[in-house]
Amino acid sequence: MAIAHDHIQQRAIMRVHSAYRFVLATALFIALMFGPAKSTLGASAPQIFGFVVSGYAVFALGLMLRHYFTKGSYSPTQLFFEFFIDIGAIMFMSYCSGSADSGLPLLLIVSISAASITLPSQLSLAIAALATISAISEVAAHTLYEQVSAQQFIVAGITGTAYFSAAIAIRYLSARIVKTQQLAERRRTDIEKLSAINQRIVERMQTGIIVMSRTGHIKLINDAAQELLDIPTAEADQDQYAPAVLIEMAKEGVNHSRIIAVGPQHLDVHVNMTNLEAQDHSDCLLYIENISKIAQRAQNLKLASLGRFTASIAHEIRNPLSAISHAAQLLGESPNLDASDSRFTEIIQNHALRMNAIIKNILELSRGRTSQPERFSLGDWLDAFASDWRPTERHEYTINIEKLDETDTIKVDRSQLNQIISNIAENAVRHGAAAQGTAELHFRCSTLARSGAVILDIIDNGDGIASEDIDKIFEPFFTTQAQGNGLGLYLCRELCLANQIHIYYHRTAHQESCFRLQFSHPDRGTLPE
Repeated sequence: MAIAHDHIQQRAIMRVHSAYRFVLATALFIALMFGPAKSTLGASAPQIFGFVVSGYAVFALGLMLRHYFTKGSYSPTQLFFEFFIDIGAIMFMSYCSGSADSGLPLLLIVSISAASITLPSQLSLAIAALATISAISEVAAHTLYEQVSAQQFIVAGITGTAYFSAAIAIRYLSARIVKTQQLAERRRTDIEKLSAINQRIVERMQTGIIVMSRTGHIKLINDAAQELLDIPTAEADQDQYAPAVLIEMAKEGVNHSRIIAVGPQHLDVHVNMTNLEAQDHSDCLLYIENISKIAQRAQNLKLASLGRFTASIAHEIRNPLSAISHAAQLLGESPNLDASDSRFTEIIQNHALRMNAIIKNILELSRGRTSQPERFSLGDWLDAFASDWRPTERHEYTINIEKLDETDTIKVDRSQLNQIISNIAENAVRHGAAAQGTAELHFRCSTLARSGAVILDIIDNGDGIASEDIDKIFEPFFTTQAQGNGLGLYLCRELCLANQIHIYYHRTAHQESCFRLQFSHPDRGTLPE
């Protein structure tokens, strides 16, 4: 019966057996020295018994110290020698006791059992055979100087049978236990691997995952959920709690979904909650999805529809508009016009140009191709943008670029990003120059410490947007300027949606006008907040 012997298991068993061996030898020595005068122990040869039990106690102490204080694997030869000494010492003491009534041979069952667990099958049966031979030999030795009944040979034979029975039974049980242990170890390894894979999948999922109690205590959360809900990473000894709106959902105790606004920028996310168990008080499993991806798909459908519509009307509007503009230009060059008529032709030309700009912006929206994202450094891209870009209107301006972190990798469409920044910078220069005479643009590039996602602040020195108009600035055709068409920021937002960029307007701590772009994570494709 083959069995794999584990070094740690062998060491544990031998430590226990060495302690048992030392306790047994000490107990026999004490019984010999302080026991009753008519004791069976050492009855035939008490001096030899004392010498053997003393040597056996010293031998047991040495082995116990070795097993407890040394490390290393055991060889079968070393273990066989230990059990062989056990058999010789106990059988010699049994012989010195001069009677089968001492019961000392039965003590070998413990050693045989230990040998069956720690030794290979052939050697463990050899130990049982040696013990049986010793038991019969001890009875035979008594026949040399005294009359021995046949019953003692029968008892020796029964004892030998007990030895073999114990060896075989312990060997079988040990094999079953080891096999079960190995199976459990394989299952444990498989479960650990599966758990590690599941944990890796959950961590890398673009959908946020949260397992929490009804009171909001978070038991499991992945990176995407932390970023979407703006939940800071807790220390090892600290508990994490979900936002209040999620706790309210959990207290309702039903499986449902809801779109909620989270974070200081009120980012819309879709939360789907389900109970882990049938009980209402069980933990909750929440799937949190950034609906910007849904908005992106809707945006693609909307752009396709808008493209078909604008393609059909562009020719019908642009040709007459071009004729009107050209006629007004020719009329304005006539020497027969007075000042008031020249003013009218100028108005016609200005509004023709304005209508042409509106059509141009709508065509840019309708022709919006699928974004082609690529990874690149935002800081390097800003340096190139600042050196190449010029505003359409001739205003004095300066551009300052501040890079707060070395890691600034983003994954967006370069041309669409150029269009977004150009539109915002165009507005910033115009308003900054109107308010201060010279426009000042400040690009500040930084990285969120928790998620590694990049944010870009575009700060200008203009008067900024009135608080009552902030919610409207990204609506189409909304403008506060007499000559504006209200499509520039709308176009920026649509392009941001196509690239999973969250754009919003806010005032800085110094009340400066600022547009913030929060880029999606370059690896997971989720918005940072």
